[in-house]
Amino acid sequence: MLIVDDSNEMRNRIANLFEQDEHFSVVGFAVNGANALDKIVELQPDLVTLDVEMPELDGLAALRQIMTFHPVPVIMLSSCTEECSNVALHALELGALDFFQKETLFQRTQNALLEEEFLLRCKTAMRKKLFLRNETSMLGKEQSIKIHLEMLTFLLKMEEDMLHFHAELQDQIKQQNGLLVKFHLEDNKFIYTTWQGSLFNRLGIKENNAVGKDLFTIFPKDKADFMAPYYQAAWDNEEVIDFETEWHGYYYLTVLRPIKRDGVMTEVISLTVDITESRSMEERIRYLIHHDPLTGLPNRHGLSKWIEDAIAQQERFAVVFVNLDHFKLANETLGHDTGDRILQVMARRLKNSTLIKDVSVFRVGSDEFIGLVKHHSLEELEGFAHTIVQTINQPIRIQDHEIYMSPSIGISQYPQDDIDPDNLIRFADIAMEYAKELGGNQVQYFNSQIYAKIERRIKIEKHLRKALEKNEFILVYQPQVNLLVNQIVGFESLIRWESPELGRVSPLEFIPIAEETGLIYPIGKWVLNEACSQNKSWQELGFPKVSMAVNLSSKQFYDQSLKEQINSILQETGLEPQYLELEITESMTMDVQVALTTLNSFRNMGLKIAMDDFGTGYSSLSYLKEFPIHHLKIDQSFVKDISVNPTNAAIVNTIIALARNLKLVVIAEGVENEDDLKILQEFNCDTVQGYLFSRPVEASEVPEIFDRFACNRIAHT
Repeated sequence: MLIVDDSNEMRNRIANLFEQDEHFSVVGFAVNGANALDKIVELQPDLVTLDVEMPELDGLAALRQIMTFHPVPVIMLSSCTEECSNVALHALELGALDFFQKETLFQRTQNALLEEEFLLRCKTAMRKKLFLRNETSMLGKEQSIKIHLEMLTFLLKMEEDMLHFHAELQDQIKQQNGLLVKFHLEDNKFIYTTWQGSLFNRLGIKENNAVGKDLFTIFPKDKADFMAPYYQAAWDNEEVIDFETEWHGYYYLTVLRPIKRDGVMTEVISLTVDITESRSMEERIRYLIHHDPLTGLPNRHGLSKWIEDAIAQQERFAVVFVNLDHFKLANETLGHDTGDRILQVMARRLKNSTLIKDVSVFRVGSDEFIGLVKHHSLEELEGFAHTIVQTINQPIRIQDHEIYMSPSIGISQYPQDDIDPDNLIRFADIAMEYAKELGGNQVQYFNSQIYAKIERRIKIEKHLRKALEKNEFILVYQPQVNLLVNQIVGFESLIRWESPELGRVSPLEFIPIAEETGLIYPIGKWVLNEACSQNKSWQELGFPKVSMAVNLSSKQFYDQSLKEQINSILQETGLEPQYLELEITESMTMDVQVALTTLNSFRNMGLKIAMDDFGTGYSSLSYLKEFPIHHLKIDQSFVKDISVNPTNAAIVNTIIALARNLKLVVIAEGVENEDDLKILQEFNCDTVQGYLFSRPVEASEVPEIFDRFACNRIAHT
């Protein structure tokens, strides 16, 4: 035995199990797949137990190489709990003879029967070494490897001379609906000499009537005609033969083993068992290979074939890639059970939409579906896409929740976009991503311009992953000026990225990508640390102690480790908490109770909180008074040109009045000219920031800005 596992504890447990049976001897250990290949060559084991999850070369990769270069019986052991059936099936397809879950085999309550079964199946697998050269007939036939092993287990439990049967074997045959017979060739007829087991009752054959009779007397002619060539092959070729038959709706597997006496063929022993249940399992596995178990829709396996067939038939078709907008958020906030129900409802709606068009629908990802549409005109295709949008937009009622979903849809067409199946799928995916970037709930058709935009997005993501460790980010700072005292009262920190490969990349481009990929977490942490460190540095140089505003993303805001992270940064930098201000947006507060809890924890830490871009979101005014915020920041889209735009002026005046009633300080963003500043002063706006006072500058330029406002007056007033 060679035991392969990266866990020393598990290697010892398996070895201890083998020590219970004198038939086994552990000749060595290996800690990964690569190590196992060397050990197999060196030790020539009769059997290998192989772990699935290992570093360097995992079990499945190692199994593939073992079966190719050093065939030896292999039993797979895995700690997997999810998708375990897929792993087991893949292992058996690669040539493993058996598969066990470690958790089941080594459960806390030791199960002697399970251990005995494991050792028994290991013995069977070792005997199987003799037949590895004959894999075509003995392995993998219709995915019935396990059945072959069960059959050989029965055969190998017989006495070596095969003349009589163990009582244990007879019990096994009864339990398995088995039939064990002997026959020999006499006058070109196969004559039965022994007939034992429970199957003869199902077959309608009496045991006493079978002995001494020939094959064609016992079985109907069509069955006998089918079986006779196998009988003859076993007799003539003196080798183990197996075949499957169907009888009255049941499926059976038969193994024929020739017996020789003094070098002369004397008889053949035949063992038949009922494999109907296993056949049903195979059909279920085959179904699961090609279908999504949650929705029942076909999966990716049939996708390429459908496209290839359509191309071969020279049919015009489109690939319609559908992604559910914000599904992940719904899945996380409402729970995975609700998320699964949403997917099932959407799958049914998409499937029902195929009733009016020649469409096949596939589920290809968590919240992604592909419709393959045969169509005759662009109008017909557009009509189908419009139907999908309307269908998905319909509310879903699940328990007490009324849920609204929307799709981002991308479409590629054959033959105008491409003739390669993989490219057509990829192009539809690209168009879908573009629809999502534009806000979702829409359809986009693939074209070269979209390809260029998505290609840039891919490049940005690629380089963004390395930007932090390469120190490509910098912070710039824009002052916030209090109009009442004509002094700088704070700075807003803004991130900039100068990529050596891409040049200067706008935050509007890379921040959404950072949020989607999760890179916003390390980037956001760096921004917090850099901003706090810089503010503390200015204080130590003797500049006025002012607030440093840092923008939070929604993912950061809902990150449970954020509070601890900020505490750690404040301790490391020495910045007092009242000089750090966290800017959030209205959209982050839609889950009011969670937002209140988070904001109150920030307030209790002594931090300041600002509501950024106020007026552009959907926050409820009834809850606004409950939030422990200090500043309302008016979005620059309202501030711009208020001196000539009465509507904007009215909105800004209303927000300032609202803030005063709530005892909040107002900061107007985007102040760029004297006329707009004058209106803000007339409205009694507290604080402003914008290019009129200073563009965002690097840290080295901030001392000059402090000096400019040292005289307590603003030159522009």
